[in-house]
Amino acid sequence: MYYTFSTIAQVLAAFIALSGVFLIFKIQELKKMQFLQVQYFYNYASGIVSLNSSSFHGCVAIAVKLKTLHQSECLAGMLKEMDLILDNSVVQNSAQLKSLKRMHNIFQKIDRRRKHILLLAKISIISGVITILLSVSILTMVTRINISQSIILFIIGLLGTFASIMLMTITIFKSLQEINLIELETDNSLTSRVSQNPQP
Repeated sequence: MYYTFSTIAQVLAAFIALSGVFLIFKIQELKKMQFLQVQYFYNYASGIVSLNSSSFHGCVAIAVKLKTLHQSECLAGMLKEMDLILDNSVVQNSAQLKSLKRMHNIFQKIDRRRKHILLLAKISIISGVITILLSVSILTMVTRINISQSIILFIIGLLGTFASIMLMTITIFKSLQEINLIELETDNSLTSRVSQNPQP
C-alpha cells in the first residue's frame, strides 16, 4: 500500500506538470490568433470614413477601447467591443461589414476553443489533486487498514488515477491539435448560408 499510493501521487503530479507545459503553449498560441483577428478587425473598422468623426454615434470611443485592449493584450471585453461596433448602424451599411463579421466569428470560435481547453485542464487538474490528496491521506492510515478495506482502497485509487490520467491526456491532445482558420471561416459561411436559406 505504501508503494502503490505513493506512486499514484508521484505519477499524477508528473502528469499535471506535463499537461501544464502543453496548456501554457497552446493558450499563448490561441491568444496570439485572437489578437491577430482583433488587429484585422480594427484595421477594417478604421477604413470606414465615419470612424474618425463625431457622427459615429459613440463608435469612436468603442474602437479606441478595442485598440487599447489589443495593445494591453487583454482578451476580456474584446468580444463585447466587437459586438458593439457590428451593431452600429453606420457599420451595418458599410462595405466592410462582411469582413468584420467573418473576423468576429473566427475570434469567437477561437475563444470557445480556448475556454474549452481551459475547462478540460481545470477538471483534470482538480481530479488529479483530489486523487493525490486521497493517496497521501491513505498513506498515513496504512497501519490501521485491514485487508478487506485495502482492496477497496486499491480499486478506488486505481480508478481515480486512470480517470485523472485520461482527462490530462485528452487535455494534452487538445493542446496539440492545430486550428485551421480557413476551416473556421468555411464553417461560418456554411452556417450563414443555412440561416439565410432555411429548409422548409
